[in-house]
Amino acid sequence: MKRLKIISVFLFCVAVCLTFGYVFSKEPEWVAASTRIDCGRTIIIDAGHGGYDGGAVAEDGTPEKDINLCIAKDLKAFLELFNYNVVMTRESDKSTESDNGKNSWKTSDLYNRLQLMNKYDDAIYVSIHLNKFTSTNVSGAQTFYSQKSENSEQLALSIHGKIISMLQPENTREIKKGTNSIYLLRNATCPAVIVECGFLSNREELEKLKTEKYQRMMAFCIFCGIMDYNNALRL
Repeated sequence: MKRLKIISVFLFCVAVCLTFGYVFSKEPEWVAASTRIDCGRTIIIDAGHGGYDGGAVAEDGTPEKDINLCIAKDLKAFLELFNYNVVMTRESDKSTESDNGKNSWKTSDLYNRLQLMNKYDDAIYVSIHLNKFTSTNVSGAQTFYSQKSENSEQLALSIHGKIISMLQPENTREIKKGTNSIYLLRNATCPAVIVECGFLSNREELEKLKTEKYQRMMAFCIFCGIMDYNNALRL
């Protein structure tokens, strides 16, 4: 058991060292190819909204969907460096809605994201979103987890803990159970969380969220949280 803990800590340290440089500049392809570890786990990354569903919109017109996608793509890059099987709900500015007999495009879009989740037995589901509130003073990331799926709470704790310790030390928010109004978390068939990465309604946080550097740092924190979660399961 002690040896397993040492190995897990070592692998995590390797992950941090190898990917930290990528937070600021991408590594050459040969580095990624030579340092991959077969993690054997599927991570479904859901970049919230897309297409004509822009999500929340900041005062300056910045739509949530674009920042969600940027963070999701950076997260994908970190995970693939360590040979996770990454599945994206979208990789461009579009929704996932289709002609599946649902009454509205929004219902169709959510249904299709859920069906993608159902395809993988070994997956965890991480949905990237942004918040908005009437008060411009409110800021900070928050993570919601599925009450239905086992281990979702631990996944949320791991991700949220890394965001606070590595990026937002002033953040006092706690993880929360997803309510029945959150369709994907209510129907999750695997460990599932929604990471609200910040508030578009807070001007200072908005300016950070619009930068590639901060988006990459947020993605790195989420990546570290996923690594922590997976390492804990192996012990």
